[in-house]
Amino acid sequence: MKLDSKKEVNPIIRGETSVKIWNFRYGIQAQAFTSHWHDCMELHLIRSGTLKLRCNDDDILVHAGEVAIISPAVLHSGMVISDGAEYDVLMFDINDLYAESAPVRQHIQAIENGSVCFQYTTDLPCITQLVSEIIETKHQSPHPLELVGKLYQLLGLLCTFCLDSAHSSVPSNNKFDEVITYINVNFTDEDITVRTISQKFNYEQSYFCRKFKKVTGITPNKYIQTLRLEYAGVLLRKSNQSIKEIAICCGYPNISYFTNCFTKFYGVSPKKYRTTAPQNG
Repeated sequence: MKLDSKKEVNPIIRGETSVKIWNFRYGIQAQAFTSHWHDCMELHLIRSGTLKLRCNDDDILVHAGEVAIISPAVLHSGMVISDGAEYDVLMFDINDLYAESAPVRQHIQAIENGSVCFQYTTDLPCITQLVSEIIETKHQSPHPLELVGKLYQLLGLLCTFCLDSAHSSVPSNNKFDEVITYINVNFTDEDITVRTISQKFNYEQSYFCRKFKKVTGITPNKYIQTLRLEYAGVLLRKSNQSIKEIAICCGYPNISYFTNCFTKFYGVSPKKYRTTAPQNG
């Protein structure tokens, strides 16, 4: 597609961490940004309201709790169509992530040259949570390597879950798509483990762990635990179940272990989270 609208030429000062973060708030029917394109990856985490994006020739509505994914060289503009909206923007130049390893060169180059195209939106918890985590981490002035590591993890998740196969010339990993779908459906089963998953899909266990991390950017245990704890947070906000019942529903038969994992993940105990978290969040 010919990019006949203007390229954003103002320099983006990312500093040592190669990341720029913005927060925007707009009233109803506001023009958030005019049509432009650039060479960076850009993600919008919608905190409230709805943002209408025009990406190339497509109109996309992005709602609260979702992430918009804008790849390099995608022409885009945005407008608020709800009763106001708030969103965070995460922008980084993937050229800054090139490294000598073959997998990095291969996948970064594919994103840059458009061989890999992403869906424009996602509400997958593993991605929305990581984008939020990167934004919060950036505000804390982390070590540059910590933030770069999270960017690699984010790109891995996008390539795993958000590939637009209709417009990508690089095929997705179909077998691992099946693995991820299986985990997403069965993560609350307390018997789901690395051993049972690797056996079900005929993988040697240690190879499966390495392959899963290579494909997704995180270990299978961490992925399962993240799904469980995010689901626990939803149940604490939106249900009247007891904490013990929620722990069991999320695959934690040991409530003490659940409490420890939850507190480490959210920074507060399940009991305190229930009384302080927004009920509609």
